[in-house]
Amino acid sequence: MGSLGARLGVCLVSILALGSILVLDAGCQPLYGGKPEKLATPVRKKPPKEEPVVEAPVKMIEDCTADFRADPRTVRQQTPLSNDLTAQGDTALSNADKSTDPTAQAGLYRESIDKYRNALVKDPYNPAATLKLALAYDKVYRKGCAIAMLKRLATLAANPKFARVAGAEIDSISDNGQWFKHYRKDAMSAVGR
Repeated sequence: MGSLGARLGVCLVSILALGSILVLDAGCQPLYGGKPEKLATPVRKKPPKEEPVVEAPVKMIEDCTADFRADPRTVRQQTPLSNDLTAQGDTALSNADKSTDPTAQAGLYRESIDKYRNALVKDPYNPAATLKLALAYDKVYRKGCAIAMLKRLATLAANPKFARVAGAEIDSISDNGQWFKHYRKDAMSAVGR
């Protein structure tokens, strides 16, 4: 028996020695294989240059077929009614500026122009309605009609009876640089500035 126990002991030691050699050999090996591949550095691309936003040229309508002259002998000033129509035009114009639907916006601009025009029919000497009609025409790119209204405003300023109120309206044009921005120089010369 001694020799069988000794043989078993030698075999057991041999197995343990062989197992530890395998474990040590396996421990020296990289876990996932050989050396990792070197990653390629990505090529840096420059961001595309931003193109400057070019504002589309606005096509202004230079002619004006509207008749702004009435026979002064037939005019009956209805100032309160003219002021009411001017306020209604203001509401339509501000709603048009807020609207995002182009069809609704166009309808509201048309309504504001009609209200201001009717205000001037009721009182042709209303400087506020005159200026606001010019602004409404500017919104729909009717340069010719806007300039005609501004010239009419300058004529009202030349009349001593309307000079104070018309002068204040002309001053408001000077104070608001965004008004008539596509033809500002022409607009200012139309009112004599």
